[in-house]
Formats: sequence, C-alpha cells, structure tokens
Amino acid sequence: MKLKVGIIICDNAPKWQPLLEPIVKRCFYREGDEIRYFRAIDGDLPSLERTADLDAIICLGSAKSAYENEPWMLQLCEFFKTVASTKLKLYGSCFGHQLINRAFGGVVAKNAERGFVFGADEIKIDFPNDLAETEISKILQKGSSLRMLQSHGDEVVSLGEGARLLGSSARCKNEIVLVRDNILTMQCHPDLTPELMMMNIWPALTGRGAIDPADKEKIEAEMAELDTDKCLDILRAFLESPMKKI
Repeated sequence: MKLKVGIIICDNAPKWQPLLEPIVKRCFYREGDEIRYFRAIDGDLPSLERTADLDAIICLGSAKSAYENEPWMLQLCEFFKTVASTKLKLYGSCFGHQLINRAFGGVVAKNAERGFVFGADEIKIDFPNDLAETEISKILQKGSSLRMLQSHGDEVVSLGEGARLLGSSARCKNEIVLVRDNILTMQCHPDLTPELMMMNIWPALTGRGAIDPADKEKIEAEMAELDTDKCLDILRAFLESPMKKI
C-alpha cells in the first residue's frame, strides 16, 4: 500500500540535518510512497488544509522538552487535537510521543528516578481486554516484547483521558500509547541505530555529565540485539490499517 506521509521535523541542530532524509527513507519510506516535510521548529507548521491529501503524519524527536511553551510547540499541540477527528494516522516518537500526549492532557516531566535514559530496554506489550478484538491487537501482540533503543531525559508521567497504555519498560512506564484510534506514540527510537546514537548523542551526554563514560561497554552490550525492524513493521501496519474508535 502506497502512502503519502508528512514528516514533522522538531530539531534543527546542524549535526542531524544531513541525516534526516536518510533516516526517513530507511525507516518510514516504502517504494511508491510520497514524503513531505514540515520543519515545525523553524515555523513551517502543518495544518488540516496542508495535510488534507496525506495519509499519515510522523512527528520525530528533538533535544527540546515537550513541556516547554515555545509557540511552535503549542501550535503543534493544537494541530494534533484536530487530527483526532480525521482519517489521518498520526505517529510520534520520543519528543513526538511526549508532545502528542501533552496535547491530549498527558503530563510530561523530567525522568523522575532514572536520570537520562540511554541504551536499550525491553518493552512488554500489554493492554486492556476491551482492545482484544480491535485492529491494534492484531498489530501489537499482547504478551510479546520489543527490545528498542532509548534516549530521553523526559517522559510522559501520566496519560490524558482516553489514552490507552499498550507497552511499558523497566525505565519508562508509558512507552507505547494509543492516544486515539488513529494516533499511536512510542517513547523508544525505531528511527535510530546504535551507531547514530554513539556518534551524535553519546558525546554530548558524557560531555555534560548526564552519563558516566565508564558505562560505555555495558550500554553497547544493551544495544547489541534489537527489534527495530519488527517495530518498524508494526508502525507500518498501523499507518496502513483501518482503525475503530476507542
């Protein structure tokens, strides 16, 4: 199934700019798809009018914090609310996950107990019985798990009304959330690789003391075996699936 997908860019750090299109092509593009970019952080914001011909919207990560009140963030929150009543699929990863949940009443804050989370965690899939016969249950198998990359100093500490928790890890309770029938979010990073994390994130974190450099070997071992491809297949199935109201 060919999709028209809008990608919301929320980070303008120079080190990421040459990597954005390759990341999107590797993770979210399939032959025949059309990709359109919205550089929200630079004021190029999506709207229902500008996305009327799209099938899906993907909101990526950022070094920003989703509880800040920068105008572009607040405008994105308003856009996300309007998406809930459309046929558009919306997916958010890391910062995108946090900002989307904030838009629907969730609370985002700094990681309360774990400090900066960097490495990989096993996410255990579980959800309420009333979702057992829905499309999401066919995409995410209850009782299964995903070992995924993590890089975040903030988290969604509580969900808004109507949001459904689908997956948790040892270091983050609200890992995978069905915010609305057409809105899925994940704290983890199916868009990154261990190499990208060590090249573009590790130096900054160790440089400011957020992570102990002595933990490098342990963290690299955590990231050795991942379910990234499986997670991307799940995401694609969601973007292509017919979803019932929750």
